Amino acid sequence: MNTVPSIVGTNGVRSNSIRSADQLHEYCINHPAIRALKVFNERFCSRALTRSELVLFLASMAAFNRHTVGGIPILAGRLSDQVLPILPKHGHEIGAHVLDAAVDEYGLRESVTHVELARNFAAHLGVSLEQIEYRNNACAAAIELGDALYGWYRDRRVAFGLGAHAASEVTSAHEFPAWHDAFLKFPEYGFSKEMPQFEYMRAHCVHEPDHMDSARVCLGRYLAVLPGHGLLVEEGMRAYLSLYQRMFHELDARIFASTRAG
Repeated sequence: MNTVPSIVGTNGVRSNSIRSADQLHEYCINHPAIRALKVFNERFCSRALTRSELVLFLASMAAFNRHTVGGIPILAGRLSDQVLPILPKHGHEIGAHVLDAAVDEYGLRESVTHVELARNFAAHLGVSLEQIEYRNNACAAAIELGDALYGWYRDRRVAFGLGAHAASEVTSAHEFPAWHDAFLKFPEYGFSKEMPQFEYMRAHCVHEPDHMDSARVCLGRYLAVLPGHGLLVEEGMRAYLSLYQRMFHELDARIFASTRAG
C-alpha cells in the first residue's frame, strides 16, 4: 500500500499520476522550507551577526554540508549504475548532471575546493576551523540533517538520494544571493566583493543556479527512463526539506528571537 502523500497540483486536487521533473521542482520551490529560509534571510540582512551568532551559523552550515561533497560523486556513480543497463550508450550522461556539482565542490574549475574557500571565509571573520568543526557549536537540526545525508547519498535507494540532492540544489540557489549581499552590506564583516576571502560567496552565487538547473534536467532524464520512481524522488525531497525547514527555524529562533519579539 502506498502511503507517500501525493503532490497537490495548481488546482488543489491531489494526483496519483507519475511525477514529472517540473512537478517535483515546483514541489521544492513551494515547500514551507523555502519560506523558512526567506524569513531567516530577511532577518540575516537586517543586521550584522555577533561573533557567537557567526560561530553558530557557520558551524551549522558546515555540519549539514559535512557529507555532501563526498556524497555527490557517489550518488552520480550509483545513478549511472542503475541506468546503464537500460541505456548502455547514454546512461552516464544522466549521472553527469549530478557529477557536475561535484566538479565545482572539488574546485576543479577553480584553484581550491569549496571547503577551503569556506575555511578562508570563516578565518577572515575570526572563526577558526576548530570552532566550525565542533559539533556542539551547530544547531541540532543541522547535525541531524548532515548525518542523514551521509546515508541518503550512499545507502538509500538511488531515486530517494536523487530527490534529496535535487532539493539541496534548489535550496542552495536561494541561500547564497542573500548571504552574499548581507556580508557585503555590513562593515563589521570587513568584506569587499574583490577580496580573495569572499570567493566562497562569489563562487556559490555563480554556480548554484546552474546546479539547480542541472538537477532539474537530471530528474527529467531519469524519470523518462524510470517513470515509476517519481514518488521515491518526492520522498527524498520531502525528507530533506523537512529537516532543512527545522534547521532554519532553529537558527532563526536562536539568533533572532529578540528581533521577532520586537
